Amino acid sequence: MKNVIFDFDGTIVDSLYFIIEMYERWYPKTRHFNQLEINKLREESLIKIAEELRIRPWKLPLLIIRGKLEMNKKLGQIKMIPGIDKTIIELKKSNTNLFIASSNSPSNIKKYLKIHHLRDNFTRIYGNVGLLSKAKVISKIISTNNLNAEDTYYIGDEVRDIKAAQKAGIKVIAVSYGFNGKKILSKHNPDFLVDNSQDILKIILA
Repeated sequence: MKNVIFDFDGTIVDSLYFIIEMYERWYPKTRHFNQLEINKLREESLIKIAEELRIRPWKLPLLIIRGKLEMNKKLGQIKMIPGIDKTIIELKKSNTNLFIASSNSPSNIKKYLKIHHLRDNFTRIYGNVGLLSKAKVISKIISTNNLNAEDTYYIGDEVRDIKAAQKAGIKVIAVSYGFNGKKILSKHNPDFLVDNSQDILKIILA
């Protein structure tokens, strides 16, 4: 039996532009980002992005908490990644175990999935994962649920997702449509790199 652990933001929910818009409201004196600037930021690490935005690293956890609270009020307005709902449903139909491991809050994740009628497809949801704790959580998911690591995939959109899956000893599918771009993702050697959600099915169900 195959097992898939999904990231949430940027992988299931298309929250990139929501977060950019939120940042511009929080820091009204900053410039508004055009598409070229956004594309450039997507090819940088989280620390580099923080430096570019003049956000001190110690502030990141506080901003993430604030962002979760604001996101909870506007979940119905944030679009889903095109086609990811069909991918999730098809994986579930194929008897694949589905999980989520995300830095977003469990309440946000569950609420969003319920809005889109997807909650019942997931066995368990692990939220509030620390920025540097994802590898530990992935390992916990594998051990707690008695999963075979060789049959387990992590799907994420950031460099730190790739590193976490590699550290946990499972295969990783990086998606280029989320927070990080294709160029920087490929540099970190994911097992698979896809441009759209339908390609995930071709890998898992092969």
